[in-house]
Amino acid sequence: MHKKKLKIGIIVDDEDQSFLINDFYKKSLESNCYSVVSLIIQKTPQSNNNDLLSRLINYTKRKGFLKLIDRLAFKLIEVIETQVLKKKKEFIDFFLKQPISKFEVKKLYVNPEISPSGAYYKYKNEDINKIKNLNLDLLIRGGSGILQGDILNICPLGIISFHHGDSDFYRGGPPGFWEVYKQESSTGFVIQRLTEDLDGGDVIFKGHIPTSFFYKLNVCKLFLKSSIFMHKTLEKISLNVSKVDYYTPKKGTYKIYRIPKFYQSIFYLIKTSIIISKKLLDKLFGRYYRWNVCYQFINDWTNPILKNSNIIENPKNRFLADPFVIKHKDRSVIFVEDFDFKTQKGKISAYEITFNECKEIGCVIEENFHLSYPFLFHSNDGLFMLPETHEANDIRIYKCVEFPHSWKLHKILIKNVRAVDTNIFKFKNKYWLFTNLDSSNSGDYSSELHIFYSDSIESTNWKSHPLNPVIFDSKKARNGGMIYTKNDQLYRVFQKQDFDMYGASLGVSKIKQLSEEKYEEELLINVLPDFDKKVLGIHSLTFNSNILVNDFVRKEKID
Repeated sequence: MHKKKLKIGIIVDDEDQSFLINDFYKKSLESNCYSVVSLIIQKTPQSNNNDLLSRLINYTKRKGFLKLIDRLAFKLIEVIETQVLKKKKEFIDFFLKQPISKFEVKKLYVNPEISPSGAYYKYKNEDINKIKNLNLDLLIRGGSGILQGDILNICPLGIISFHHGDSDFYRGGPPGFWEVYKQESSTGFVIQRLTEDLDGGDVIFKGHIPTSFFYKLNVCKLFLKSSIFMHKTLEKISLNVSKVDYYTPKKGTYKIYRIPKFYQSIFYLIKTSIIISKKLLDKLFGRYYRWNVCYQFINDWTNPILKNSNIIENPKNRFLADPFVIKHKDRSVIFVEDFDFKTQKGKISAYEITFNECKEIGCVIEENFHLSYPFLFHSNDGLFMLPETHEANDIRIYKCVEFPHSWKLHKILIKNVRAVDTNIFKFKNKYWLFTNLDSSNSGDYSSELHIFYSDSIESTNWKSHPLNPVIFDSKKARNGGMIYTKNDQLYRVFQKQDFDMYGASLGVSKIKQLSEEKYEEELLINVLPDFDKKVLGIHSLTFNSNILVNDFVRKEKID
């Protein structure tokens, strides 16, 4: 048990508070490890000036006319994209702001000295002393300004802050914009302890999510995802401060990003308009991403030549994906996600293969919710399948009653969890469950790899690995097929997401450490979708009994 809760203050501006601050405050009310006891409310140039014309004049005086034009062009982007997202119910809360009066904690008003550029904030001695008297353990920066001076060291644990960008590459701002502008495959965020070095503080936590195709959507997902991890980070700090790992971002000369120039905003609007136009035209002409499954008989999976594979023809108005193959009772059978474009729901179907032919067996498991990723494994009691059932909010296994077409629900391993692409296997007398969760309910299942373990496959008390998520990176977190064992060495297949492209390619990593305390893996090979010019991506690969199966995606017209 905790001896005491950490006492935390949040530095905010004197105005309505954003979703990020409000969401974090609500989470803090449920914590047994820390509590927000005060808001440090700093007066800003906007605090007592709601007149738009006066604000524009003041901005021009501080920044110059050209900077004002840059700012207005970027503001246009924000306004347009905000209006688009407000129509989507999953993002409505993101745009709701809360007045300071809604926060039922002590409020301390301060007047920082602000640099002529408006960028740097330095606290006066009298304000420093007021904050000292609060006896806080930690401050969180949630307001404007780059903080300098004594405020950085006023609390025993310093000041921690979000930086919505990977501080090894993107410093400055606006958060989440430049990654979209440059069409990066992922967008990072860090939780850092502030120093005098701009966005170069000691990093406590880092994550990467797939970059969305327009700026404001990218920001929404980034903020939703990062919010929960500020809460988790504080709970970790409160448990044992001495075991919190800090590391310093890469040193070097880095570009500090600013609001885009006028011409960059126009270029961004043109690029984004082209992307949206292509999406609308695809929808108009009935073109969709359509996955396909293929297979080949091969002795070694480490150097696959995918163009040699046999393609299983997709049924009309459906696609096949996520193949898993097994040889059982002298029959080689591929189990797949069988997705129906009309019902927008997947079921599990099977195909029997030989050297000479592929025969459709048909549907083997269907529920009133979506099924995919039919992971197969043997146990002492027989053959089992662990399909993706995230719409049912659980992780469950089915037992084979009669191979290959008859299966029944055997057990729900973990309830009240939205998990995808789950693998399970036995290693060193324990069962290990690797799965992809979305801690934020933002719809991003590609960024977090979580591990659970148990002494028994029948357990309903799977323990969460202390490092969860053991990987937080959309370029390598999501499972993409079988975990292989070769000479007692484990290998994990993972997906790589790209800019506005789910399932762009695959990789295989060698698992170097797996225990109740540690996890480490290193990249072994990359698997690219370069075996056909029309193939756009690949996101599943499994090797079993000298049979290699994978899927790939093309854009096709669906009748």
